[in-house]
This record gives sequence, structure tokens and C-alpha cells, in this order.
Amino acid sequence: MIEENYQFNLQQVKVALAEMAEAYPLLPELVYSSPYDFVLQHGRDYKIVPWKWGKEGVGVQKQCFGNSIALAAKYDLKYVEGFTLAVTGELIMHAWNAFPNGEVMDSTWANTGLAYFGVEFSVERGDDATWNGDACVLNDDNRNYPIFHQKWEGEDYSIQWPPSDRLDAIKRWRKTGKYIVPPTAAAWLQEQKKV
Repeated sequence: MIEENYQFNLQQVKVALAEMAEAYPLLPELVYSSPYDFVLQHGRDYKIVPWKWGKEGVGVQKQCFGNSIALAAKYDLKYVEGFTLAVTGELIMHAWNAFPNGEVMDSTWANTGLAYFGVEFSVERGDDATWNGDACVLNDDNRNYPIFHQKWEGEDYSIQWPPSDRLDAIKRWRKTGKYIVPPTAAAWLQEQKKV
């Protein structure tokens, strides 16, 4: 019964994505008309499992992109952006993490989505879009939707993204167990003490 409900919910997500994709015209120079179109063409479903990390594992609400970027860097998880069917029945653009076997780790909603359908991106791409773009990879209109300009062939992990003090600090913590405040954050904290 649970699998039947999940398949029904997943089908509802795909139908909603198709309807939304049709509502957006394809603009010149773009291969995809919208995040809906992109995810519909390249997304996959992710397996929902019961939340097993307690209250301390839940991230900041309404900060799914930041929560997912931090966990991907900290625990070497997959970073995924896409759409989730919320318990309210709404289709929500969302980010979560996944294990290599495709199981969801949604630290923002504690795995309470009814269906997860998305595309895996490098954590570096996610971080760059969040801090240098316009909030997320799928909706980076600040930079004219960079991933919509050519046919997606999957994430290119060889791309060199701009340096990120945030990711470097998290990855350093993962390797050493010591959190070191990034230089730009340290400079900002020093400036705040002077004010």
C-alpha cells in the first residue's frame, strides 16, 4: 500500500511538472523553458525512508538549499534540487540530500515529503548558485539560467568553481574534526567588533 501511494504521488508530481512546463514559453537561446521543464526531462525519483537522525538532525526551516549544501559538504552526500510533493498537496521547489543508493535525507522537512523528484548537482555548483547567483541552480535568473543554455548531459564534476570559504571550512572539518572560521568570515567578525 505504501509503495502504491508513493507511485501515485510521484505520478502527481510528474503531471504537475508537465502542466507547469507548458505554461512557460521557450525563450531564445535556451534549451529548457523553466525549472519544471528541466526537472521533468532530467529528474529521477528518490526513495523516502523514515527519518532516523532525531531532532538534532533537522536543519533550519525554509533554508533547504543551505541545509542541503552544508550536509553534502559535511558528510559527502549527494546534493539534489527538484520538486517535492508536500503533505499539503503543494508542489514545492526544494533541495535535499541523497545517499548513493537514492535514499532521501531531507534535513529541512525530516523526510516528510510525499514524493521527491529532482536532479543531482555538485555541491560546488549549488554553493555557487546560492551565493553568487540567485538562490539555487534551478532558478538562477540573476545569471540568465546558466544550466538552461545547453542540453544537460549530467553533472560535470571536473568544473572548477570559484573558491568558497564556506565549503572549504566544512570540508576541512570533515577531514580534521576542527572547524576553522573561514578568512572572509573571520575578517567580517573582526570588523563587527570595531563598530
